[in-house]
Amino acid sequence: MPIELTPLESTRWETDALLLFAFEPDDEHAAESLGPELFARFPGLTARTLKAAPWLAEHTGLLDCRGTSLDVCVLHAPGNAPIRRVLIVGLGKRADHTAQPDAGPQRLREAGAVALRKARELRCDSVAIPGAALETLAEYLTLRYPLATLPEAWALEELAYGMYCGLYTYRKHKTEKDPTPPDPSTISLFLQESPAPELEQAALRAEATALGITFARDLVNGPPNHITPAAMADAAQALADAYGYSCRVLDAQDCVDLGMGAYAAVFRGNPEAARFIVLEHTPEGHAEDAPLVFVGKGVTYDSGGLSLKPSNSMATMKDDMSGAAAVLGLFRALGELKLPRRIVGLMPCADNMPDGKATRPGDVVTSLSGLTVEILNTDAEGRLLLCDALAYAKRYDPAAIIDLATLTGACVVALGYGTAAVFTENEALEETIRELSLAIGEPFWSMPLWDSYADVLKSEIADIKNVGPREGGAIHAAKFLEKFVDPDTPWAHLDIAGPAWAEKATPLCPEGGTGFGVRTLVQLVLRWQS
Repeated sequence: MPIELTPLESTRWETDALLLFAFEPDDEHAAESLGPELFARFPGLTARTLKAAPWLAEHTGLLDCRGTSLDVCVLHAPGNAPIRRVLIVGLGKRADHTAQPDAGPQRLREAGAVALRKARELRCDSVAIPGAALETLAEYLTLRYPLATLPEAWALEELAYGMYCGLYTYRKHKTEKDPTPPDPSTISLFLQESPAPELEQAALRAEATALGITFARDLVNGPPNHITPAAMADAAQALADAYGYSCRVLDAQDCVDLGMGAYAAVFRGNPEAARFIVLEHTPEGHAEDAPLVFVGKGVTYDSGGLSLKPSNSMATMKDDMSGAAAVLGLFRALGELKLPRRIVGLMPCADNMPDGKATRPGDVVTSLSGLTVEILNTDAEGRLLLCDALAYAKRYDPAAIIDLATLTGACVVALGYGTAAVFTENEALEETIRELSLAIGEPFWSMPLWDSYADVLKSEIADIKNVGPREGGAIHAAKFLEKFVDPDTPWAHLDIAGPAWAEKATPLCPEGGTGFGVRTLVQLVLRWQS
């Protein structure tokens, strides 16, 4: 459902639902008649809008719309007017949009989400936005966004991104008829003149990213008896077939033959399930470029292995492949964006299960890098499969490596469920990720990688052990991974354990897998490209 950027005289506007927006009045003596002051409170309400929907000027419901945050007022047209209804989405107080740097874009995303859900609820097949709305909305985006030189383009991107994400549902295993009405089939932006290229690019970025997030959410929400490592490999192959990527899948024996002893330690309890997925996007003429390599943890079910988790901690452990799902979501988005940049995705996938052949606490294994690892806790398995993937990434002589994983509960303890952690010694990567995180709604916080944290990982019988004490656990995990990366290669570790799963619904996402990380990865590729 791409957004149609349509230059059109207002007398020719026609749609099931025209979206306008409303701020709360600044005081109790707010304007009560049509004019500049009222137009300023209702982004999208202009003389052109009233020319397209003259009935709106006489509608008593217009002034009754108070602009309460994310409330939606529905104004129905009389008779068979070409603008059949107007939806007015509340934005709250103007001051709230600039109270924090990320407040404005987040409110736009949420407004887009609730608007499209209301349009779907009303069975609207077509939805439209007056282009003039973007000019006012852009005034409240106080951050600098590196990919949109035109403020209206950023406003469109955030609004459209929210629209797409807000429509997401997951019902693949429901047997009763879906009561949800169909999504609108068209979204239009009514413009006075031909669209600027920045608007076209913003609309494409929003749609492509949302497709990637939906792809990732479907994988994370899928039950673990359906979304197995083999199913992840099938998803990767389907993307390769659709977009011309190269896809290679290594099974358990392939990985053992390569010397991936750390990864093998994770899948020993269920070796039939293991798949190491290598997905490559190599545009013509870029085969010799140093690629960006993205590594995603793909534990499709984590019981903890012999270091068994408590039963109440297992119910959502299907989400332990959210990192790999995000990498696949990136490739879904890249297929639409068609960027001339060489990208490699590495996804070590496995089930971490107890079994007579499963790894025991106290076992020592040899990793692909040659380092020996003493495994003292089989529930610290993510770093084991990631370390072999990071070592495998060296063969590409990469421009940078980004890994992301639902790696540690300690990260959730430190930052809560809404924020992910970034670990890197590369100042440019850190600055880019932190800057983007505020702009795009995927918040990251920088964590230390000081060498003193590595002391607790020293082993008496091996080169390194896979766990340290509980205190600083997320940092210990990152220091473990750092051992397997070339120090001259820009590298960042993203621990997304908190925001990968939503315990309750938000305007942008129902309960379940969020697809967190996809947008950050897409933006990193775009930023690197620019």
